[in-house]
Amino acid sequence: MFVARIEGYITSTVRHPSFKSCSMLLCRRLEPDGQAVGEPQIVLDQMGAGYGSEVLVSTDGDLARQILNDNTTPSRLVVVGLIDKISREQ
Repeated sequence: MFVARIEGYITSTVRHPSFKSCSMLLCRRLEPDGQAVGEPQIVLDQMGAGYGSEVLVSTDGDLARQILNDNTTPSRLVVVGLIDKISREQ
């Protein structure tokens, strides 16, 4: 799992059938100090995350298949929580 910030939306006219019930979002992993690092990644979301939201992302493919209720889903990154506040020590 990791914390990420949503930086955009993905639109696709053709997608895997298991993705019909969710949004595809573009996110970047956050370091403990809040800085975005690494390449953007595509995550699946059923929780309603929006642009700029901080989210908890699971990297467990089995959990993604359970959430999407489809054993054939090709994704393993899925939003499992919306973060209201992160307290960072100075």
